[in-house]
Parts: sequence; structure tokens; C-alpha cells
Amino acid sequence: MDNKTPMDLLKQLAPEFAANQMEAKKLLFENPNYQKVPKKYKILAGIAAAAVLGSELCTEMWTKMARQQSVSKEEISEIIQVARYMKMATVNDTVKTTFAMLTGDEQ
Repeated sequence: MDNKTPMDLLKQLAPEFAANQMEAKKLLFENPNYQKVPKKYKILAGIAAAAVLGSELCTEMWTKMARQQSVSKEEISEIIQVARYMKMATVNDTVKTTFAMLTGDEQ
């Protein structure tokens, strides 16, 4: 198996969808109408989202992009800790009914 990225493969299989994804990225990062959130924050959000969704490849890609934009290692580490915290919090929310069942508080 070669080292093609998922995007490389998407371009081969469904070039229109690959183009659409790249157009969406361009819209978010380059269109003047969508620059209220600084690029740095968008990239940090990308790292956090990729980490929470469990995509190692995307987390690495967004981290490389962040480093190219001079985002510090400390900022990246901190945003990963935010993502980690949010993942923990959502597990608590997901098991609320189960916790209620175990504590006798179910309705």
C-alpha cells in the first residue's frame, strides 16, 4: 500500500467531492466574509475537533498547519487538554441515565 492520504484517494474516487472539501476550506480560511475568528483559532479548533473525533491523521495534519503558522507547542498542548476535558465531559453526559439508574435516581 502506498502513502496516499485520504484526500488523495478521495480525489481519485470522487474528484468533485474532494474539490468541494477544498473549496469549503478556502471559504473558511480565505474569504473576507468569514474572518471574524482568527486563523490561529480556527486551526486550534481543528486540532481539538480532530482529537475528539479520534482522527490521528487529521490531528497531525492540523498540528503541522499550526506549527507552520507559528502556533506554540504550549498552545497546541493546551488545546489538546481542552479537547480531552470536553471528551470526558461528554462521556459523563452520555451516561447520565446509567448513573441515575445506578444511584436509584431514575424516573
